[in-house]
Amino acid sequence: MERTILHVAIDSFHIQAERFRCPKLAGRPVALAPEDSPRPRVVAASREARAAGVYPGTPLVVARRLCRDLIALPPDRGFYAGLGEAILERLAPFAPVVEPGGAGGGASTSAGASASGRFFLDLTGVARTPAAFRDRAGLVGREVEAGFRLHPTLGLAANKLVSRVAAGVVAPDGDLLDVPCGSEEAFLAPLPVRVLPAARGAEEAARLALLNVRWVRELVDLPLAQLLRVFGEPGLLLWRQARGVDSTPVRPPERAPRIVADETLARETNDARELGSRVARLALEIGAGLRARREAVRSLALSVEHADGRAVRAQRSFAPALSADAELRAAAAELLARALTRRVRVRRLRLEGWGIETSARQLGLWEEESALGRVPVERVPVGRAAALESALDRVRARFGAEALLPASWILHGLAVRPSSRP
Repeated sequence: MERTILHVAIDSFHIQAERFRCPKLAGRPVALAPEDSPRPRVVAASREARAAGVYPGTPLVVARRLCRDLIALPPDRGFYAGLGEAILERLAPFAPVVEPGGAGGGASTSAGASASGRFFLDLTGVARTPAAFRDRAGLVGREVEAGFRLHPTLGLAANKLVSRVAAGVVAPDGDLLDVPCGSEEAFLAPLPVRVLPAARGAEEAARLALLNVRWVRELVDLPLAQLLRVFGEPGLLLWRQARGVDSTPVRPPERAPRIVADETLARETNDARELGSRVARLALEIGAGLRARREAVRSLALSVEHADGRAVRAQRSFAPALSADAELRAAAAELLARALTRRVRVRRLRLEGWGIETSARQLGLWEEESALGRVPVERVPVGRAAALESALDRVRARFGAEALLPASWILHGLAVRPSSRP
């Protein structure tokens, strides 16, 4: 069965996302630039801004001179990722496998790749004729446009490489370009060589310029032995991509299970003792949630967001995995010391754990009575620290999360919140 891959590309996704959030920006020159940089540069520009000479990499000061009515906005990566996840869920019914395209079109390893506004759908087997595949692709495009008011361009081909290039050829105003199976080399031949991912590296681009290779057809004329001699191992990839050969499968995004506890401070502060107490509370919340599910985490990350919007992140992996309060508090305190590199007050704290492991369940010899009736109750783990933690968890579960508090928390008015969920 011949493969059929559909690539959905939303041109200038971040700009379109901002216009989706604020429709008044439609038709106006918009640029995205970080606001926490002393000399910000444009990272994305709308078509109207590019017509005025504003391109990615332009200093924001120069961009405002070139385009007097330019609207500069800070990038909101969380919003873009969330919108991409919503689009990914909307596309799920149209194909057995949907993969976020990411920045480079490779396999996705996290949901964050959805923020690129590119998606691969493996339509193999869902239709029988080329016309039926085109109809299915048209339905996908209309679904995105109707649900999110975003205009996608669609590329339909036998592999991911050619479908991605096809969607880029018809961008930004096109709809669908279908490349029949067997015509991949003829389709790529008249295109610039930079459409091939393997030709975009700085070293490869420089060597192609020395060889005066500007078009894909000129790359096809070079023998494989010469490409291997000039480029080494990447030469084989160039040779394959120039002929439209790509056997990479469409893979669903890998979603690593994680557990999160975060807090937005009511009063911004840079007091290290207060921040340490708040991070300790986040660690306790994560520990209570992990122990309730008989789990442990192999990695921890602490994100500190300052009052000026700048965020600092510190992370570390552990072996063996952690679930005890003392270990989690010590690890969180270490991450806090690494993350507090600025004297600006802190607005938000976020502690994440991933690489979750499930521990074995050790049952008692006889069933014991519990609050839920005749259910096997797990024995308390051996060790005084583990026994103390188990006793504290039972007390808080029976009398409330605020039944037992460390003395240092009372000074800052902190309490234990309900256990976090993954």
